[in-house]
Amino acid sequence: MQFKEKQFDGPYEVIEVEINNEEEIFKGLLYFPPESFQKPYPLVIYFHGFPQLFPLQEIVRSYKNIIAGGYAFLIFNFRGYRYSDGEISIKGQYSDAIKIIEFVEKLAHNGIFDLKNVNIVAHDFGAYIALILCSRTKIIKNLLLLSPILNVERHVYNKDFEKVLNYINRFLPGNVRGIENVEKFTTKTKKELSKRDFKIDSIVKRLKNKKLIIITGEKDKITPISEVNEIMNNSNLIPELIIIKEMDHQYIEDEDLAAVRRNIEEIFKID
Repeated sequence: MQFKEKQFDGPYEVIEVEINNEEEIFKGLLYFPPESFQKPYPLVIYFHGFPQLFPLQEIVRSYKNIIAGGYAFLIFNFRGYRYSDGEISIKGQYSDAIKIIEFVEKLAHNGIFDLKNVNIVAHDFGAYIALILCSRTKIIKNLLLLSPILNVERHVYNKDFEKVLNYINRFLPGNVRGIENVEKFTTKTKKELSKRDFKIDSIVKRLKNKKLIIITGEKDKITPISEVNEIMNNSNLIPELIIIKEMDHQYIEDEDLAAVRRNIEEIFKID
């Protein structure tokens, strides 16, 4: 849904996006580069992680230089998170990802986006969803996984998984919907993960994007580098692995954030 009058975040025009999926609305923001750049624009789509704590505008701040460099930037909440309707599930998030691609294709047909330069930056659990998407569509050029969660099954079957859900329910009420009944959600998620299309080893063998880049921390305990290498050894697409020294799964230190930004900006530098 576009604002009645043009809205700006600093120098960048931004419109509100609302997409209907199964009679539920998920919401996002679409930023456009400065007017000096001509359409069709290259595009970066951002897939957030779990539980997605930050407002969309705050996440966008880390990508302002990409927008300034000529890219449009699309960011949204999957259904079940923050501003969007519904409840979370693997199937639901994949379905939302498909709807996003349909939205992008529609705007590309109207001359807004360059379909030859559609890219994804995917953080944490969003990386897993992005990989599923890229195993089924050829539209993505660069897929950048940032501190990815890859072996979702390992985490869901871990005895601490329910503790994490209980923590979110207690201290972040309403931030993630659909996890209130922890046992029911865990059972449902395990059932989803039993399907071949959602198994990571199967997913990485069928990637259709042009290039795969992974930025991860040297000290990432959620997805250790050894696990990244083990899973990606099965991939049909050899990834470019960028390791940030001393960084853990969350890049909260200023020097970590600066290193991540520098690498992302170099990847999406327009010649």
